Amino acid sequence: MTSATASTAGTTAPATTLQTQTTVQAGSAKNPATVFTGNYHWAEYRNNMSTTMPPNPRFQWETSNRVKRSSCTWQGNPAVCYTITQTGDYSEWAGGKLVDTKDGESILSEEIYRSDSDTLLTGTLTDTIKGIPQPPVDLTAEKQYHREDRPNGLMGISPFGEMNITLTSGGTEKIRVPAGTFPEARTYSGAFRDGCGIEFWVSDGVPVPVQYRIANKYIDGEDPVQEYELKSWG
Repeated sequence: MTSATASTAGTTAPATTLQTQTTVQAGSAKNPATVFTGNYHWAEYRNNMSTTMPPNPRFQWETSNRVKRSSCTWQGNPAVCYTITQTGDYSEWAGGKLVDTKDGESILSEEIYRSDSDTLLTGTLTDTIKGIPQPPVDLTAEKQYHREDRPNGLMGISPFGEMNITLTSGGTEKIRVPAGTFPEARTYSGAFRDGCGIEFWVSDGVPVPVQYRIANKYIDGEDPVQEYELKSWG
């Protein structure tokens, strides 16, 4: 395992390029190794969540999370807009058995960030249940969180890009997700500043993580985990 520190030397590209990049400085190496790079407009993940609520067995549920990235303006200044949708057509599992399937619910998060940083400028979160939108929630209070501070939002980390945290390289391994099989995915592990663990699996030619896993202590229960598996991107 090689210690590596995420670098902020390569800042996020202007919104018009639709490019995101994170770099990792490996030990004494002079040049940073690329973790995420390339253009993307949207990406969709299967969000697999699980937790244990004693004395009950392990409980698991899934959603589909899609993020769309585009250039926009806010108060006359260049910005980056993220539209994130979490669909509520999901299945709940307990003890390895399907116990319930729910539908008719979706959550829409509309967020606007500075084009030269990951600072959230404004945003709203709207929950729609059986076709009826609920009152929107203002997200501007969340601007106090930097993306390396703690898990946050429907994607756990949003937007994808620079993270000023320490990562450890775990080499490569074969990984299978809905988007396909990646025989030599590079692995990195670390933690948010609040202590929540995070792992990434990345592959050459894919501009976003093919998988990432968060030990999200803000979910109820024991050993809660969120695992985002790439379904598709474009």
